[in-house]
Amino acid sequence: MPRVSMEHVVNNRYDIPAKTRVFVNAWAMGTDPEIWEDPESFRPERFLQGSPIDFKGQDFELIPLGAGRRICAGMNFGIAAVELAMAQLLHSFDWELPPGVTAKDLDMTEVFGITMHRKIGLVVLAKPRFP
Repeated sequence: MPRVSMEHVVNNRYDIPAKTRVFVNAWAMGTDPEIWEDPESFRPERFLQGSPIDFKGQDFELIPLGAGRRICAGMNFGIAAVELAMAQLLHSFDWELPPGVTAKDLDMTEVFGITMHRKIGLVVLAKPRFP
């Protein structure tokens, strides 16, 4: 979402006059090799509990839900809903790759857009854990 600067600001070497439309490139921040070690690799352990990375907008390395006064109003509900759905799926099913497919066969290439998604969809088999 674009923002408009309220007053003249000098940030690092950038001179931003008042009333300038500014776009925050969250994707570039999230893939900056000066901030992230091996930024293009899928490494979810970066965000485990106790990690110094805060996805809630306090650290500006990662701001998927915005930051400051304009942070996502539904953030807490969204986080709870995703965690509940994921917990239910993991609890209720055993997950396997289709016959003949190995982990090495998976293409984890992403496609850039409003949201990030895989170029080729992931196909898995969900087997009910409970009869």
